Amino acid sequence: MTRIGLAVVACAVAASACGASPDDAERPPRVLRVSVAGDGLVPEVATGVAVGGGRILTVAHTLSGGRRVTVAGHPARIVRVDRRLDLALLAVPQLHAPRVRLGGNPARVRLAVLRDRRADSLPARVRRRVVVHWRDQPTDPPRDRPGLELAARIDPGDSGAAVLDRRGRLLGVLYARSSDDDGTAWAVDASAVRSLLGG
Repeated sequence: MTRIGLAVVACAVAASACGASPDDAERPPRVLRVSVAGDGLVPEVATGVAVGGGRILTVAHTLSGGRRVTVAGHPARIVRVDRRLDLALLAVPQLHAPRVRLGGNPARVRLAVLRDRRADSLPARVRRRVVVHWRDQPTDPPRDRPGLELAARIDPGDSGAAVLDRRGRLLGVLYARSSDDDGTAWAVDASAVRSLLGG
């Protein structure tokens, strides 16, 4: 794993809903729109990934204390937030989906995003596994985040998108794109996702 420092611009946005069946073993996880109320202004949006048990995984940087959060129009409760990893777990009991499967180490991946409010799949490539050094403020001590450096072109609003292998297993969660290279993005590695989910 490579250790690097990155200057990044955070992204955000969304997708669809749920329902389990015997074929779910090979289905990719669903992506859903996460909306955070914004003091009477346009709400912030992010993508959420259904991980099973009425839980949704998303990025933490769009969540603000005390603001109302909805997922696919349903009220959501914040269960756990890890700012170091930029991940948050939400509870949305009305949404049903199979438990997410975590993947391994492929080079070719795809990103599950929303385009025109519909789920879409973007091709991407894992350049390398990295440890991202970052600070909230320039004077803060650096924090480490296990990540994936991706060759991918993403839009503002894609934070929280699922990074998937060809079998639909979750490899990471997209959280940022490069501020100076529109062909580079970063995702939190599945190892961090596993620790947040407690498994």
